[in-house]
Amino acid sequence: MRDNILKSVNEFVDKNTNNKIEIKSKKLVFESSKYSSNKENIWYVIINDIKLKKSSEYTIGYNCIHCNSKNYISTTSFLRKIRNNHDYCTNCRIEKLNSDEMKELRINIDRSNIKEVKLSYEEIHNISINEFNSQPDIFKNAYLLNHLSEEDYERLKPKIKSYSNGSLYKIENYDFWSIYKVNNQMKYSSVLYDRINKTIFKANQPIIKCDNCTKEWRAKSLDKLKNCYKALCPDCSLCNKIFKIRSTKNILNENILYQSKLEMKFIKWCESINIIIKNGPNINYNFDNKDRIYKVDFMINDILIEIKNNHIWHKNELETGKFNAKRSAVEKYSTDNKLKKYYLITPNNWKQTTKEIEEYLKKLNKI
Repeated sequence: MRDNILKSVNEFVDKNTNNKIEIKSKKLVFESSKYSSNKENIWYVIINDIKLKKSSEYTIGYNCIHCNSKNYISTTSFLRKIRNNHDYCTNCRIEKLNSDEMKELRINIDRSNIKEVKLSYEEIHNISINEFNSQPDIFKNAYLLNHLSEEDYERLKPKIKSYSNGSLYKIENYDFWSIYKVNNQMKYSSVLYDRINKTIFKANQPIIKCDNCTKEWRAKSLDKLKNCYKALCPDCSLCNKIFKIRSTKNILNENILYQSKLEMKFIKWCESINIIIKNGPNINYNFDNKDRIYKVDFMINDILIEIKNNHIWHKNELETGKFNAKRSAVEKYSTDNKLKKYYLITPNNWKQTTKEIEEYLKKLNKI
């Protein structure tokens, strides 16, 4: 049918000059559009090697394949006609609506018996699933590749504390629906259904507990976490792009984060002499006219410990003065929080520094 519609085109007019352009070639192509959010393949029209777009400044003239009447429409209307496979022109549609059959149908309708039927959210959900299952496999696979499934949500659910930046927090009352009809080009979207209040809402601005540092943070949406093994806060996510963040347990079975073998060695050393080690604090500081955050590696009682190996990043920080800015911020933080010491442990000073820490803790009767 689309081929017949294209064959009916006999005029190609430039809107800017109103000049007719001789039609030398016409063809249809079926391909994906980079502007389509659902990545579904759509039909395109190519005339004289010009790929028509909605913004193209041309007028299309054609003879209706049903009534043979002459019609002139814009490229936007013609593309819609091709993509929706509409072979009737405007005149044909009017005649069709005014046919005797349609008149008789309208006369027989008892309008007094017509009632507006309002579907419940559950009914719309069921209809949505049935329609989604009838879609082509390429559409369904593309949708599920970027949207959470019910299984994905169940994996993330224990980490979610609330939605809408803390205003919706009764997680146990919400059912996650991965497929729900919407009135836009996406066709479907995921929603949360509140069983108590009988309402639906988007899973936007969720407050999530970080898998690494256990800090609660606000995400933009849940869909971004679909293909993530862990739900990491921005700080842990940034560090994880440079070093692989891992976790272990201290002697109290609390979660401790580490990044290097030297840090793991220090954790094991603390465990061997019964020292309670904890994650270090996040300290705000300013460098190069930018506000930054310095995450100290560990904290033991009233001392802070930073572990540095001989890698290029630390050498660059020393050369640029960035590490000095961090140390200044640590000194202020220690003063404000009445902390006693700050140790920087490297492979070169390992024995000496660990011995000092051990002696200091013995004086405090912490070992």
